[in-house]
Amino acid sequence: MAPTWHRGRVSGHVRSVSLPCQSHPLIANLQEQIRTVQSWTDSADASLAWIKAGLSQIELLMAAVNDFVHLSETKTVLQHATSSMECLLKLFLYLVDSYSSLLSDIVTLMQHQFEVQSALRRHDSPLLASSLKSQRRIEKNLSHLMVSLRTAGKCPSLLLASNVPEAEIFEVLKEAIGATSAASVVLFNRVVAMFSAASTSAASSILYTINPFKKKISNEETEKLIYVKFQELEECVRIVESGSERVMRTLVNNRVALLNIQSNSF
Repeated sequence: MAPTWHRGRVSGHVRSVSLPCQSHPLIANLQEQIRTVQSWTDSADASLAWIKAGLSQIELLMAAVNDFVHLSETKTVLQHATSSMECLLKLFLYLVDSYSSLLSDIVTLMQHQFEVQSALRRHDSPLLASSLKSQRRIEKNLSHLMVSLRTAGKCPSLLLASNVPEAEIFEVLKEAIGATSAASVVLFNRVVAMFSAASTSAASSILYTINPFKKKISNEETEKLIYVKFQELEECVRIVESGSERVMRTLVNNRVALLNIQSNSF
């Protein structure tokens, strides 16, 4: 049965094709993966293991989407849904671009972090201040990206299904994309927070250099704290780079699958 907001539109236009029952293994798996990603997004943990698990869950969700769109019944319906297909293609492209931007930005952020470490070792306050300023600019770019990601999955065209099977298919795909977008925002937020924490610790070293009486701990202790955060940051970047590349591959695979379905409809 279609969701209530579809019924008035689709009641008289049902095609002969029908979706597999909800107990179909691939559909059940897709729905389970959506719930798992949503559960991860809502969890309060923020450890490196949590980040790694989140990326793995997003990858599994996108793999489940790929299995779903390759079902013969799904492909038959998608071939006749021009406007919604165009929206799906745009959303997947946007997600790919978002992860590409994340990968590019964290590489740049790590370069600035290496500069920060060098400045601290040399006690070069001007270089430290310059590096931190550049880092905050990249963090701001990532923050803007997160704001845009929150709108993904809200394409109006996905609400314009002309029949029950189409409505059901695009509803579950919309839910999968929405879960992926929400989880990605949480993930990106965590990465930015880790870089910001390292920046804050480094900035405290500048304050000590200017006026050591403003600090209650020694400069040596401050630098040790920064080093610990930097080590954690390096491990975070390694996890995010590896996981994000895998997520990007699944996103690209899904977009290619949709393009192939679309090309076979002409």
